Amino acid sequence: MTESLSVLLTNDDGIDAPGIRALRDRLADDHNVTVVAPAAEQSGTGQTRTFETLDYEEREDGYAVHGTPADCVAVAVAALDFTPDVVVSGCNDGPNLGAHILARSGTVGAAMEASFLGIPAVAVSMYDWEFDPAGDWEPTYDQFHIASDTIADILPDFVAGDVLPTADYLSVNAPATEYADNPVKRVTRPTEEYELQAEFTESGINVEDRFWHEFLDRNIPDPAGTDRHACVDNEISITPLTVPHSVADGATPGGLL
Repeated sequence: MTESLSVLLTNDDGIDAPGIRALRDRLADDHNVTVVAPAAEQSGTGQTRTFETLDYEEREDGYAVHGTPADCVAVAVAALDFTPDVVVSGCNDGPNLGAHILARSGTVGAAMEASFLGIPAVAVSMYDWEFDPAGDWEPTYDQFHIASDTIADILPDFVAGDVLPTADYLSVNAPATEYADNPVKRVTRPTEEYELQAEFTESGINVEDRFWHEFLDRNIPDPAGTDRHACVDNEISITPLTVPHSVADGATPGGLL
């Protein structure tokens, strides 16, 4: 029998998003789940924190915070006096892949915030080959079943330290339900292949990875073992990560330039 955990569930798509509802319903089968999530979408906020009074209200399905995903973790621990066994952030409606994405993703940002607070965490995202960030793509509840089942499967062993024990948090990317049948779980590293382009648009400033469209075409230069390569093969990518950020090789802290 699975040992019941106290789970803090948050996301960056907002408390009403289908991904967080799918995760809540699945994890609640075995665990005590408390939802503390943004009242509105907070995609791309990274680990941004709000250093002022935060408004939040209790709803039927949890607490809605007028702030970022990282704020939600802080509100749960500091304002609600809730220290969970684990933080789960997601499920994001789109992949979070590549080293350059880790600091940008609000989904990953919540997991990083939890890790800095000494709480193990998992960030989880769903990728769909019909996804179009500039189009009218809308995810549905049923597309998150593989992602939700994956987290339910690995969570107890990760928290117990039996799976990837040196990781502070995991970044998981799983295919939409219709694209895979019992996909393998692949331990990966973040791909370092990226080519960013910044441009002004009518809606603001857009920073785009030119490799993004290659990923959607499933034609990438990434080597085996990377998160993006695993996803192109319709696998579940599980990337173990640590905090704090490490010092570059060859640097000598305390030395003079």
